[in-house]
Amino acid sequence: MATNIGTMEQPAPKPRRRLRAEERWEQILTVSAELFSSNGYHGASLDDIGERLGIQKAALYHYVRSKEDILVEIYDRMLTRAETEVLPIADEPFAPDERLRRMVSRYIGLMIEQADMWSLIHYQQNALPAANYEATLRRKRAFEKKFEGVVKEGQASGLFKPMSTRLMVLSLFGMCNYVHHWIRFVHFTEEEITGVICEVLERGFIDDGDKRVGAWPRYVETSDAMAETAAKLDDLNQQVKELQAAFDRDRHRLIDGFAGPPAVDGAGWKAKDEDVQASTSRLQASAAKSKAARPAK
Repeated sequence: MATNIGTMEQPAPKPRRRLRAEERWEQILTVSAELFSSNGYHGASLDDIGERLGIQKAALYHYVRSKEDILVEIYDRMLTRAETEVLPIADEPFAPDERLRRMVSRYIGLMIEQADMWSLIHYQQNALPAANYEATLRRKRAFEKKFEGVVKEGQASGLFKPMSTRLMVLSLFGMCNYVHHWIRFVHFTEEEITGVICEVLERGFIDDGDKRVGAWPRYVETSDAMAETAAKLDDLNQQVKELQAAFDRDRHRLIDGFAGPPAVDGAGWKAKDEDVQASTSRLQASAAKSKAARPAK
């Protein structure tokens, strides 16, 4: 029995919507970040990017000249977003611990939202052109310094521990900057991740002696932990004693200088006394001659 299946009309395919230039550029950045992150910057080509997007390499050249252009754009975009959304929090009217908590939370949130692009930020900067590489390092350092400023405020107020500010902030970024990597393999919410990281940081940053349970490195005796600082204090005390002795010596010199002639040794004083006596004798003899030479009245 014959059927008409072969002759049935198929629905016409819907025409593909032509992407605007801005949309296509966003696609290029997203796909490039995925490929650069998974294959490495040098392991992905423009051909790979075009193939993933379903466009010819010639069409891709309409938007970008080289892979470097894509990498530079990703760096500038991600750093600008972090600077815009994280750094202003440092100047908000909250206590240092609250500002630091909010800065960390927003920074982690950015990495969770665009993990592939942040992977490039942390691991592919050596592929940047020399001028962009130097500029990127300066921007990253300025970003870190803003965090350091908040930590210093907390230290000045006695809220944060008096440790090396630079090392504290580097440790903070050491925890935060790796989120982009393991976020692919776990299923925690942004609130859970930022909550745990902030809790770990605060337990390490807040200077609450009653709740501290230890530090690294470990020492056998309490005195061992203070040995280096105690030695420096002994040196300072010795310097203070030497300075005090020098001050007393100079003070006596000053007093002697104003109160009388400079001090001399015993032989010097004896010679001076003999000079004074000789002068006195000469004056007495001269007076006697003058008296004898005057005529009697």
